[in-house]
Amino acid sequence: MAHTLLLFSFLAIGCAGTVAAGGQSTQTSTSETVTPRPTAQATAIAENGLAVTIETYCSETRLRTAIARLRWSMPAALFDAKRSGAAAMEAQSIETTVFKNGFEKGLFVSLPLSERATAERPIMPRADARLKRPTLRAFQIRVVEVEAPVREQTAPADAESARTGEMSAVVENLEPGVNYTWRVAIDTAGGKAVSAAVRTRAPICPADIIGSPAVPRRKP
Repeated sequence: MAHTLLLFSFLAIGCAGTVAAGGQSTQTSTSETVTPRPTAQATAIAENGLAVTIETYCSETRLRTAIARLRWSMPAALFDAKRSGAAAMEAQSIETTVFKNGFEKGLFVSLPLSERATAERPIMPRADARLKRPTLRAFQIRVVEVEAPVREQTAPADAESARTGEMSAVVENLEPGVNYTWRVAIDTAGGKAVSAAVRTRAPICPADIIGSPAVPRRKP
């Protein structure tokens, strides 16, 4: 009889532990936390002096939204060819492609910059005339934030090495897991100046699905 009671108690404790563990496992599997940390960063400097850094990460406020933040600066001589503030910003654009040699083939979109870009009034992409599929999902991106250029207050002794203050723009709605190649283009009196191309991979962002019912798996 004692052995029977001992065995029954052991089974009861084991079952309780299984239920507790199962409950914890179920809660974990239906709750994912958005992690807004940078996932990649790349920098390139072109022969014309344009320096570009691109950082990709997940949005802190919009679920499953991949973002690219571009920061760039240019030689003061190139900056002085344009007026400061909004006028200088509108002379610049971000160009991106998801195709191999996409810039050479015209398979890219451009995002003309201005200070008016916000989440409510974003800057939408414009496709090159040679791009036959401008509605490609990877090109459904938009600029939601732009920081206008500002000339550095303290210039170095060597005027040729003087640079503008850092400029930046935030592009969202990247296609998860897709490789993007970026560059910054500037319209100058001498023609179009472009930065070196920088390649980054759009992050795959998790989503918080607390309270969502579990999706049953299909039987093989």
